[in-house]
Amino acid sequence: METASETTTILLIDPNNEDRRYYSERLKISSKGYNVLEASDAESGLAICRAERIDCVVTELHLPDMSGFQVLIRLNPIVHRSLHTPVIALSHFILPSIIEAAKKLGAQSYLIKSHASCDDLDRAIQKAIARVEVARKEVYGERGQAGISEGKIARSS
Repeated sequence: METASETTTILLIDPNNEDRRYYSERLKISSKGYNVLEASDAESGLAICRAERIDCVVTELHLPDMSGFQVLIRLNPIVHRSLHTPVIALSHFILPSIIEAAKKLGAQSYLIKSHASCDDLDRAIQKAIARVEVARKEVYGERGQAGISEGKIARSS
């Protein structure tokens, strides 16, 4: 349960200004405990992840500078993806193979923009954060901490 002093920092990566603003505003309304940061491309989003404590990343898969799949790989190294940052893919792509690939690369959930409400996104964020916390506690015990910070993002070579 969230106390008044706790905030959950969400990073929303989406090149579509209208979609990004809509989801950002709706998330802020749905939970006063959300601090929503925004990025219009992958590199900006990854830079924010290196600089800030992020509790959950929500990303579009179609980005101008790299694919959302590359973002998933850089945020969640394959071997330990369940122990890092919860990521929600929120995209217009509806092909089952794309949804499956996103989940295999570490997306905790995949929502299709035309079918997902902000309430659906809020629930997906909460579930994703909870699942990652359970996984951290199983591996690290009580010292597992939420959020990502500098050093936890895989850098491309």
